[in-house]
Amino acid sequence: MPILSVVIPCYNASSTIEECVLSVMDQSLTDLEIIVVDDGSTDDSLAICRRLAEEDERISVYTKKNAGQGIARNFGMSHATGEYIAFVDADDTCNVEMYRALIDSAKEFDADLVFSGYRDIKDGKVVEEHPNNREVLQDDAAIRQHMADLIASSAGNVGSCCVAVWDGIFRLSMLRKYGIEFPSEKTVYSEDLVFKLRALALSNTVSFLPDSYYEYHISESSYSRCIDVHVIDKLISMYKIIECEFSETLDEFCFSSRNAARLFASLRFALRSAPLDNGRLSFFRAVVSNQDLRVCLALFKPNSALDKLIYRTFLKEEYIILSLLFLCFQLKGYLK
Repeated sequence: MPILSVVIPCYNASSTIEECVLSVMDQSLTDLEIIVVDDGSTDDSLAICRRLAEEDERISVYTKKNAGQGIARNFGMSHATGEYIAFVDADDTCNVEMYRALIDSAKEFDADLVFSGYRDIKDGKVVEEHPNNREVLQDDAAIRQHMADLIASSAGNVGSCCVAVWDGIFRLSMLRKYGIEFPSEKTVYSEDLVFKLRALALSNTVSFLPDSYYEYHISESSYSRCIDVHVIDKLISMYKIIECEFSETLDEFCFSSRNAARLFASLRFALRSAPLDNGRLSFFRAVVSNQDLRVCLALFKPNSALDKLIYRTFLKEEYIILSLLFLCFQLKGYLK
């Protein structure tokens, strides 16, 4: 049994999947298995993965009908045999020392979860580093505080904590014991956040390393930037799942206001990524007129002048002005 299973879901990633898999194959930690789940690709992704599997017996390649990244990750988990499990996106890469460092920390502290920092890469260049503070959480209150901060800070800000799952490793036996899985991103926005919160809620020890080991490659074609009107229901589902599963556990941390802040931040990202075609105005009209969304955002309290302007325009249902605002923000570089 390997110490680590690395699951890589893959869908039409023929231009990036080889570099991704090679970065895992080249890890200084060699006691690992690589599980590639082809999620019904229609390009050459599957052929590339099978060729790589012929070169390295640690690689297993599975193919299944397209169901989305979250479901593909669950499929990979079901075939994993490692003590710990990690997830890598098919268009990203990992520093060669990433998994050795994470596993070393897991062994040192008998940690259920270990997370590193990450770096943003665009056009082959590092554009920003996101290091962690070195710390070990072994107290229930400290872990719950981190969960609350993962949703949003006490001031209502998001972004200080990484909500993605690719920055760390998870004890596989714990995930299986409690049936922790990903929801589908086809129905829930930010399925990584939901999964991470579920894992944190059941962990005894969580370790953080400062080094930026994971390499997140910024791409305009990534899933999170492919937005249409269906994102509204996904945002509401995210809000309601987090509320249902964690409101009682995190009540002492002003949970409701944090959850509303997370919803607004996710909505703002979606509006920033809205289509520029003829469907743009209908998209913004659908956003401002959605009553469920308005109810969920009722407790949101904007802090910045920019968020106050966006929220006020949203409440007034001025969808044309809201659309123009986001075009102006993008041109001025206010929303990154």
